[in-house]
Amino acid sequence: MADKSKAKAQQDANRIAEWLVDNRAEFEQSGISEDRLTGSLGMSVTDEMQAVDYLENRDEVVRWPQAQTTPPRFLLKPGRIWPKIRDAVLVKRPGGQ
Repeated sequence: MADKSKAKAQQDANRIAEWLVDNRAEFEQSGISEDRLTGSLGMSVTDEMQAVDYLENRDEVVRWPQAQTTPPRFLLKPGRIWPKIRDAVLVKRPGGQ
């Protein structure tokens, strides 16, 4: 069962990475609110959080505290590995863009 959950998180993380590549100008400059992902991708909050956890654990994205609220709000910014992920997503696309 854990393998199914990990596979789902990885699949959702790939969707998020593709969305972040599509919105890379904003993501790479000022960051994107984690709240935007759920509405933009139609994922449940739980699925989105698990996928972002997966990306964050791999240093692809970083969560920056945006506000000390309950629940806490975070801004997603590029992590150390982001350039490799961005380039891999772009290469897979038709025309390499």
